[in-house]
Amino acid sequence: MIGIDLESLSLDQLSKMIRKGEISSKELVQAYLERIRKFDGPNGINAYITVAEGSALKEAEDFDALAKRKRFKGPLHGLPIAIKDTIDTKGIKTTGGSKILSSWIPSTDAHVVKKLKKAGAIILGKTNTHEFAFGITTNNPHYGPTRNPYDFSRIPGGSSGGSGAATAASLCSGAIGSDTGGSIRIPAALCGVVGLKPTLGRVGRTGLMYLSFSRDVIGPMTRTVMDSAMMLEVIAGKDTMDPGSFSIPVPHYTALLRKGLRGKSFGVPKKYISEVIHPDTLKVMDESIREIKKMGGVIKEIEIKYLDLANTADFNVVVAEAIYLLEKYLKTFDPQATIDKYLDQMGPDVKELFGRQKGTPESNPVPGYLYLKTLREDCSKMISGFKEALSDVDGLLFPTTPLPACRIGEDVETEIEGKKVSTFLTYIRNCVPINIVGYPAISVPAGYSQTGLPIGLEIVTRPWEEDKLLSMAYAFEQATKVRKPPKL
Repeated sequence: MIGIDLESLSLDQLSKMIRKGEISSKELVQAYLERIRKFDGPNGINAYITVAEGSALKEAEDFDALAKRKRFKGPLHGLPIAIKDTIDTKGIKTTGGSKILSSWIPSTDAHVVKKLKKAGAIILGKTNTHEFAFGITTNNPHYGPTRNPYDFSRIPGGSSGGSGAATAASLCSGAIGSDTGGSIRIPAALCGVVGLKPTLGRVGRTGLMYLSFSRDVIGPMTRTVMDSAMMLEVIAGKDTMDPGSFSIPVPHYTALLRKGLRGKSFGVPKKYISEVIHPDTLKVMDESIREIKKMGGVIKEIEIKYLDLANTADFNVVVAEAIYLLEKYLKTFDPQATIDKYLDQMGPDVKELFGRQKGTPESNPVPGYLYLKTLREDCSKMISGFKEALSDVDGLLFPTTPLPACRIGEDVETEIEGKKVSTFLTYIRNCVPINIVGYPAISVPAGYSQTGLPIGLEIVTRPWEEDKLLSMAYAFEQATKVRKPPKL
């Protein structure tokens, strides 16, 4: 690996190098392990909860033996991938970011992990997450905070903060996260990487520690759009054990990237965006729009109806589902598990949330009729609003988050131009509506704040249009080339 700068290499480049014999999988795993020892750990970035050093090195040797015979298992042959610690991995601890599951080792892989392995990926380790994925800071009380590689005093975003930070800092070739209300896109934006939230049902979720059955999606976090396309090709498709999975054919995403933006039209809800936004984010957003226009894209100012329903629609559904789904998962390692039984072992923010519910579905303050009313009425209204907004444009544009990364510890409140705002509600503001309607979205690096913190651009398309979404993000990425690796 002498002379090879890992920080500048993409998953796609590394794959080609392995196939040409320019590097071995074992050398690549060793290089990432060395970077993890140097930059990660409790006093460093703290992106990983578990590093699977032994199994990763053994698998790399096996893949290298195949490569010497010019046999390659799949498109991700020998590439070390990090997995969010809410996704089951056979033989590797899966903690959910909680001390309750600190020694839990699943007996089977999640559907998405099976697909990665079939494509030749090596599981390098499990990444830190906000406890049970229920937050956006990844300030984990049990495993310590994950730190933003661009500024260790700042959050990486969440809940897939470990995956975002590991990808940004080149502590893996790419990573997998999950997204309930921005949990892939928020850390992607704050850590300066690409984060793709596929259409609900595009990627199977068996083996995911669910937060919300009607919101959760699994997707890639990578350093380039090409890499996200490569990973989505691998993980997308029908999961027979997930009732929310669809059998819609998976396009060859990597072959459909180079279509450009000329003639593409984008809706921008400027009034909604301007209501809550940091001046540095606004500047980057304006620059992004100018760049898209220069590339031949058409910008239309629009209104998306019913966005005001997002927070209540999110709470009424996610809280009701999370109580049931978390308790169900806990029963896989303890058949007598209840939320009440383990409430005192949860971190303060998660404990406070579940404690208000008194730990059982029967005492849930979101009654069944309100849950169903929200799903059937409020969510349907929001879908109609997005459908109308996208009726005569190819995509929608938002700043992924209204502000760059706040400081670690500002879990409850942070500031925008001296004004106190809710940390959680502010960071999810431009992301959670997309989860409610189930549409695909991608966050792509768009610029930096005055202090050098990454800022992301979010693009949204209609359901099942990931090919169009990726091609538009690719065109923007290639035209702007704004991403610079963090200086560690």
